[in-house]
Amino acid sequence: MKKTIFLAITGLVMTTVTSCNQDRDENQSSLSTTQSGMYSRPSHDHSVDPIALKDMYKAPLNRSYIIPNLPPIGNQGTEQSCVAWATAYAATTILERNFFNDPYRVERSPRFIYNQINKFTPTPKIIDGLNKLVEVGACSIEEMPYREGESNIPISPTQINLASSHKLTKWATVDLKNKTLVKTLLANNFPIIISVPTMLDPMGKIKAPDWTVTYCPVYDVFNANRHAVCVVGYDDVKGAYKVMNSYGKTYGDEGFFWISYNVFHGPTDKSPGAFLVEGYTAEVKRNTLPTK
Repeated sequence: MKKTIFLAITGLVMTTVTSCNQDRDENQSSLSTTQSGMYSRPSHDHSVDPIALKDMYKAPLNRSYIIPNLPPIGNQGTEQSCVAWATAYAATTILERNFFNDPYRVERSPRFIYNQINKFTPTPKIIDGLNKLVEVGACSIEEMPYREGESNIPISPTQINLASSHKLTKWATVDLKNKTLVKTLLANNFPIIISVPTMLDPMGKIKAPDWTVTYCPVYDVFNANRHAVCVVGYDDVKGAYKVMNSYGKTYGDEGFFWISYNVFHGPTDKSPGAFLVEGYTAEVKRNTLPTK
C-alpha cells in the first residue's frame, strides 16, 4: 500500500530515533514509518566546537556544496534499519572516502550494524549505531550484504575482524540551529545524521518537482514517529539542505530530498514550527573534528 507521509524535521535535542520501514512499493512519493520512539540523552557529552571548527577549516563557504564520493542510494526495504543505513552505509562510507582520499572504497554494511543493534529493540537509536561504529566498526557491504529478512543472522568472527579497521574515532552532537556550523561541517565533508519525524499528510507536503520540505503544521514533535537520514549538502539558491534517504533511487529526487533552511533551523520547543530534535556527525581520522 502506497502512503503519502508528512515530514517534519529534526535537529538539536539529544534524542532517540527510529521507526523507519518503507512500504514495498519503492515508488512511494514520501516517507513511511511505524511506531514512535522514546527519547534519551547520549551517553557522552561531546558536541562539535563551532569556534575551533571555524579556526581549523578557514576556507570561505561556497554558495552551494554537495559532499563528493557519495555511495549509491540504497534501499532498506521493510526493515526498520534506517539507523544502520544513515550511520554506517551513508555517513561512515562518506567519511572514509573523503578523509582517506579513497573515492572507490566499498560501502560499509548496514546489515552488519543493524544485526547488532536490533537485539533488544526493533527500532534502535542513532546513538546505538554510532556507538557500535566506534566500538567495533563495520565491514563492507560486500563482506556482509544487505538482504531483507536476514536481521537475525549472527556476525562472524571474520566479519568482526574485517570491521576493526573501519571504526569511527568519535562522534559528536551538532547544534542544528547554528547555520554557519552546519554548513561548515558539510563544506568540509562531514555528513550530518538527523532523524525526521513523520506524520500522515494527505496534502503531500513533500513532492515533485523540488522535493523540498518547506512547511509543517503544529504537532507534538517529541512523540512523533522518526526516520534516520543523512544530510550531505546545501544550496543557498534553493535555500535548503540535501538529504540522503534509504528508500531506493526512485524515491524523491533520485533517492534524495531537501529540507528548507527555515524548517531545518526552526525552533526546538513545541511551538508552531518546532521541528528540530537531534543531529550528529563523526570522524574516522583523529583530530579532524574539534569537539568540546
